[in-house]
Amino acid sequence: MRLDDNPDYQTIWQLAHNWAKADPSESDESALSPELRMHIHRLLEASDRQEISVQTSQRKILIDDSFFALVADLTHIIKYKIHLRGGKVNRTYLNSLYVKRNEVIDWCTKIYVNPPPCWTQKQLPDEQVISKEIKNYRPKDETEDRIRCQAIACALWELDSAIHPKHLARSEIMRRFGNGRQYSEDTVRNWITEVDPQKDRRKSGRPPDIPYKIDLKTDPQISS
Repeated sequence: MRLDDNPDYQTIWQLAHNWAKADPSESDESALSPELRMHIHRLLEASDRQEISVQTSQRKILIDDSFFALVADLTHIIKYKIHLRGGKVNRTYLNSLYVKRNEVIDWCTKIYVNPPPCWTQKQLPDEQVISKEIKNYRPKDETEDRIRCQAIACALWELDSAIHPKHLARSEIMRRFGNGRQYSEDTVRNWITEVDPQKDRRKSGRPPDIPYKIDLKTDPQISS
């Protein structure tokens, strides 16, 4: 059976659109929504870290960190880095990379993210859901809040990629409209850092004091 005929496989392009409830056949790769970019980035990052496997129609790629794998997958590694660093999205390439249903669901469970609608995991009994929430001491809407914060961050970084995650996590727009007031600053900062287009280039330590292209007001509820 070919991968595109197998219901247990979808391409990264298809699955990201399913996740964002968008039509992959009508989407413009040069004008993707922040949420869609986030899902594409999340799947690429997970496969790049070998948290989920990815394969073309011929073979699996990025299977390990060995020298031979590096040589064999050099073209894929370059294309991954371009996408992960916020480069132009290549629809044809993303439509050639397949991920597997059970691996994606297991991975979503580990990072507390709802699976894509087409691969929705069987609902747990109510008592198991309650037990899991109590065990992790997390608000029941954390997944939605995390996605909302990341979508807001992606949208703002489209306007100005220089904005530092720390300033963004403390901003009124993130804490008010992203529901960030329900969580610690560190939690929100960790969420949005996952989709930061400059996370590999930012220096550690205190954020630089530079003007941004947008007026990013600190939430007045934060004590200085």
